[in-house]
Amino acid sequence: MSESYAGRSKADMLEVLDQEKGMALAETLTAASERIAAGEKVSGPAADRYRAAAAEFSNRYAGTYLGKRELRALVTNPRLQVYEDTKAFLTCNHDAFTALCNPDRGRARDGGQATPDHSRCHPACANISHTDSQIAALRREVARIDASAEAGLDPYPIAAREQQRKAHLTEIIRRHAAQPPVGPDPQEMR
Repeated sequence: MSESYAGRSKADMLEVLDQEKGMALAETLTAASERIAAGEKVSGPAADRYRAAAAEFSNRYAGTYLGKRELRALVTNPRLQVYEDTKAFLTCNHDAFTALCNPDRGRARDGGQATPDHSRCHPACANISHTDSQIAALRREVARIDASAEAGLDPYPIAAREQQRKAHLTEIIRRHAAQPPVGPDPQEMR
């Protein structure tokens, strides 16, 4: 693999990585558009931004060839910065100015990080949204925690921490269920 990257004298490694980032972003936004079209509910503080990003991507890029120019435009468009975090069961609709994962927000001269820092994700962040698919994964995780507690094999500190985590995950599920579904926006249908 390294030979193919190193063997290209005309291709800059950063350019190749930007293209990969653009293709990953396109995959994420395509999946988001498909989920919304299938009627999945989206909740969380950034739910409207998630739906708007999916609609903008669908209207502008769906079904077209994404060359270098289009991928660069996709990566640099601040409204389309949508990142799935399967381990945290959420989607980050990244805005560097409000991202709680960025300790330098508001102080950075270049506008902050270009991508979220998944190792520092904060549950109170305004950039978070949840889909029905992520909530289904959360329910499976809660069931796994319950099964582990029933087995009683974990030491007390781990079992207590898992119960705290279960309470947090259950609250996310409750908030998602309490949010009414949003129908398609007439503007998006055009």
